[in-house]
Amino acid sequence: MKKQLLFAGTILLFVASFTSCKKQDEATKPLKSKMIGKWQVNKIDITTAGAETVTKTYAASDYMDFKNNETDDVELSLGAERSLGTFNVTVGDVIYLNFTAKDLDCTLTTITENKFQFTGTVVGSNPKITETYYLSR
Repeated sequence: MKKQLLFAGTILLFVASFTSCKKQDEATKPLKSKMIGKWQVNKIDITTAGAETVTKTYAASDYMDFKNNETDDVELSLGAERSLGTFNVTVGDVIYLNFTAKDLDCTLTTITENKFQFTGTVVGSNPKITETYYLSR
C-alpha cells in the first residue's frame, strides 16, 4: 500500500510540475529578453535640428546584434563599418547604447518578434541629432 501511495504521489508531483510550467507570453517578457539576438537593419532616419531628415537604407547583410552576456554587448554592422559597444535597458523601456564613436539615449517605439523600432538622441550633440532605427528579423 505504501508503495502505491508513494508511486501515485510521485506521478501527481511529476504531472503538476509539468503542467504548471508555461511559456512566457511575448507581451509580458522584459524588454531586454525581446531585444536579444540579431536584427537586420532596414533603415536609419537621421535628423539634425534645423535640417531635413536623411534616410539611409541598408542591405540584408547589415545587422545589429544584442548579445546576452555579462557585459550586454551590442554589435552594429553597416556595410564595411563595424561598431562594438554595450547596451542597457532601464525602467520605462529606455535603452542606452554606448559605442566608441557615440552614445545614444533611446526610447522604444515598437518591438514584436520580428519588428524593432527605436529613436535615439546622440548624447552631447549640438545641434541635437536623433536617429530612428528600423530593424527586423
